[in-house]
Amino acid sequence: MKVYNVLHRKKEEFIPIDGKNIKMYVCGMTVNGEAHLGHARQVITFDMIAQYLRFKGYNVEYASNYTDIDDKIIAQSKEMGISPLNLADQRIKSINETMSHLIIKEPTYRPRVTKCIDDIIQFVSDLIEKGYAYATSVGDVYFCVKKFPAYGQLSNRKIDELINSVRIETAESKNDALDFALWKAVGEDEFGWQSPWGKGRPGWHIECSTMIKKFLGKTIDIHGGGKDLIFPHHENEIAQSTCENDCQLANYWLHNGLITVDGQKMSKSLGNFVLVKDLLKIYNPEVIRYAILVNHYTSTLDLGESAMLLAEKNLYYFYNALCKIDSALKDYEQKDSDEIVKIFTECMDDDFNSAKFIAELFTIFSKLGKFDNKEYMSSVKYGLDVIKDILGIFRENPYIFVESVKNKYLNKLGINKEYIEEQIAKRMSAKQEKNYALADEIRSDLDKKGIILKDTTEGTLWDIKQLY
Repeated sequence: MKVYNVLHRKKEEFIPIDGKNIKMYVCGMTVNGEAHLGHARQVITFDMIAQYLRFKGYNVEYASNYTDIDDKIIAQSKEMGISPLNLADQRIKSINETMSHLIIKEPTYRPRVTKCIDDIIQFVSDLIEKGYAYATSVGDVYFCVKKFPAYGQLSNRKIDELINSVRIETAESKNDALDFALWKAVGEDEFGWQSPWGKGRPGWHIECSTMIKKFLGKTIDIHGGGKDLIFPHHENEIAQSTCENDCQLANYWLHNGLITVDGQKMSKSLGNFVLVKDLLKIYNPEVIRYAILVNHYTSTLDLGESAMLLAEKNLYYFYNALCKIDSALKDYEQKDSDEIVKIFTECMDDDFNSAKFIAELFTIFSKLGKFDNKEYMSSVKYGLDVIKDILGIFRENPYIFVESVKNKYLNKLGINKEYIEEQIAKRMSAKQEKNYALADEIRSDLDKKGIILKDTTEGTLWDIKQLY
């Protein structure tokens, strides 16, 4: 199995540290708002990766944190008149509820920053003692970047170039403009925790380093997150963890691509900020997963309305075929077959390429032809049953899925099934009376309303025109 390791900017053979045991950490959400599409992509991507590794026979310890305190959470809590910890609790409960609909298997650990403050303080203290960090007169603590010559290795930047090319946080008490905060001092009347340097709150980067060490150990197999975290967040994690633990933080760095909406960066100011809970009101959770997994996890993903509609249309096509397979195999004893599983494994062993496998599915389904090869249909059904929990698609009853999509579009068209069936019956009578003009008129009228008819040996079937 090969994965693209951002640390070395190439695909590498995946070799775990401890045989069949894998430790994976993914930077989770900061709960200063509800979950949006960007969060959904990351959660679905690494859920798929964890599930596939387990499918391959690995024992996976998977941690993904919640940052449950930051300046925005504190400001929001003041406006609401509640404590920031209570607000974080409410947000996490809401986010968990939303994400549970996306067919996510919970990580092994869900650490929260506010539950690890003592560990963070100890981590910072160790870095000061080792000479890699320093406290200022006002109670801030900074990491000294120039004492870690390998800084920039993940993002392929050089220390000497960073001053001129990167916007850097400035503070009068810093020794160097490149240094980043490990601990931020706050006033006695502000929310924070007591520390050896005075009252304060942890810097963002130190949180993940501490939680990785606490829950998974000094060196882990996989560290993941969005591409926007490569610099400075993950770069800073590497620096402080390597200096604290005297060893490499992670052997493989995996980053999912970012999301655009209709070609524009997703942002609140542009009005294209898509919340997961709003999307779930429109689309089946499997449609959302499909729309994300039909693209390779490292690519930039455009998820505008057209992309979502295409995902729904394609999944509808597959489920329609599965309905026909189920009907054809009603009295057939299903046989195990590795044909589809083998194709799936070959794709996923190539840097978790779910996009390639879904492309292969169209070829696989096209071979179904007239649905008269029961052995082949059985192999398709068996294969999808094996892999469905990894991708989080093809888990639903195909008849229920198809019916729900049809009903959704009928509501949009303002038509009900009873009306369609009445028109089909009228058309049948007209054909029996050899009134072909009326029969054609009925078909044409339904077509204009968005309903297509298909004459088969089993009678006239109807479907939604927009889904073809």
